[in-house]
Amino acid sequence: MNTGDRKYWKFYAKMKLSGNWGIAIAAMLAVGAVNLVGNILAVKLFPGDTVLPLVLSEIFVFVVSLIGMIFSTGYSYMLLNICRGREYKLGDLLYMFHNQPDRVLVAGLVVALIDTVVQIPFYYVTYMVEPGTTVEGMMHWYQLLLGAWVIAMVLSIILTVPFALAFYFLADNPNMGGIEALKASTRAMKGHIWQYLMLELSFVPLFFLSILTLYIGLLWLVPYMQFSETAFYMYVTGELDQQKQAHDRAEREKIEQCLNRDQEETEELTKQNKDDYNSEA
Repeated sequence: MNTGDRKYWKFYAKMKLSGNWGIAIAAMLAVGAVNLVGNILAVKLFPGDTVLPLVLSEIFVFVVSLIGMIFSTGYSYMLLNICRGREYKLGDLLYMFHNQPDRVLVAGLVVALIDTVVQIPFYYVTYMVEPGTTVEGMMHWYQLLLGAWVIAMVLSIILTVPFALAFYFLADNPNMGGIEALKASTRAMKGHIWQYLMLELSFVPLFFLSILTLYIGLLWLVPYMQFSETAFYMYVTGELDQQKQAHDRAEREKIEQCLNRDQEETEELTKQNKDDYNSEA
């Protein structure tokens, strides 16, 4: 199977997840809990639906999301350790806190700002445009809201997908700066953006199936996606090819050793039979 095929990345993810589902799910929940607690605190700390508390709430969530990115990058570090057969533990989530977390904050700030800016029309329609009291007015408002959301999603994908691997580069290179990681991701994604998007879209059917399980299926789907993305990172950096070549070489050596052993056993058996024949003669 070709290492540049998303089927291979997903197969690789399943192989590496075997025996590691527990820690993968636990780490995913821990990272998700950071953002969840941030959203809950934002509502508690800044109640109300006027402009000021809404703005302060969004700023608070924004700051918490940056901290969450540090944990998320630590998660990427743990996934890379698992895929490389190195020692790993749940404490890897804190890895970036001990390795210049400001690098993650810089990269995260750039990505988050882009994502925030492209959503300004959506926020404007949501908070500043009155839906009206008539059915026609409500329908018009919903159309504006949907249009603004679609535009925000498309622009976010176009502008941020080239940076999708930046946090893997940060986890993988302790001396790489945030801006440098964004540039490295852009270079690595060149010619591979479509492959990345197709990989992400291939999980959509499983996502809808997870909805039928009251989202419980996401406990298995999200780690599966993240391990597949890790395999994609290892592919574009050339590491996946090296691993496969080393594995194939090891398999060939095993086969050769088995063949040599069988040949030696056959020769030994032939020699014994010949000696027995000579002794009888």
